[in-house]
Amino acid sequence: MSAHADPATHGTVFGEAVVTVDLTLGDCVIRAPRPGPILPVQRRVRFHSVEEIQAAYQVQIGLAQTDPVAGDIARALKFAVQQLQSHQERQS
Repeated sequence: MSAHADPATHGTVFGEAVVTVDLTLGDCVIRAPRPGPILPVQRRVRFHSVEEIQAAYQVQIGLAQTDPVAGDIARALKFAVQQLQSHQERQS
């Protein structure tokens, strides 16, 4: 069973964002509230590689100046990259 299936158990919380990292698959899923038409909605985004996560981090860290949730997402993405890179180093 993937860690993504149960974020309450396997997730790491960064403010408003929750990240699950699947070391076997080498990916992560971020869950965070985003503005909706009336109320904020919970959004789930899956990133499939370290490179994809790093690119998303660059976008979110730029948005963090005006959006506090983007800062939470950036910290979650940074954590995911660190976890995946550490796992890859142990496998080598």
